[in-house]
Amino acid sequence: MADDTAKTAIHLEIREGLDGLTPARIVTLYRRAPLLRPVDRNERVWEMFEKASLVLTAWRDGDLVGIARVLTDGVLYSYLCDLAVEPDVQRHGVGKALLHEIFERCKGTELVLRDSDISSSYYAHLGFQRVGNAWVKYLR
Repeated sequence: MADDTAKTAIHLEIREGLDGLTPARIVTLYRRAPLLRPVDRNERVWEMFEKASLVLTAWRDGDLVGIARVLTDGVLYSYLCDLAVEPDVQRHGVGKALLHEIFERCKGTELVLRDSDISSSYYAHLGFQRVGNAWVKYLR
């Protein structure tokens, strides 16, 4: 018999903005997800979120269970910087709910993201297409 718990949706509250967030909450979620980001300096983590165009959070019973951070010009391009979901609620629709909100709020733009080998199949099943025409230069 298949495991039906992986398909069970949970009740979520999706919020926009930084309300209820702290650097410690963000860092904990990133580490647990795991989202491979440099999170060793709280002030830098907080600055990433303050400067974002769109921050969406998912809450279940008052607990932060998911977060998404987007940079966008609102016209042509949007960049999904981060999407992190607590491991105990992964496969319950949290990431999908956050992405749905991003799709609505960034409608009309091309949504770009970078992923890791951990998450590449996740984005493919949601209709994202892999592209090979990108370049990266790390400015340190």
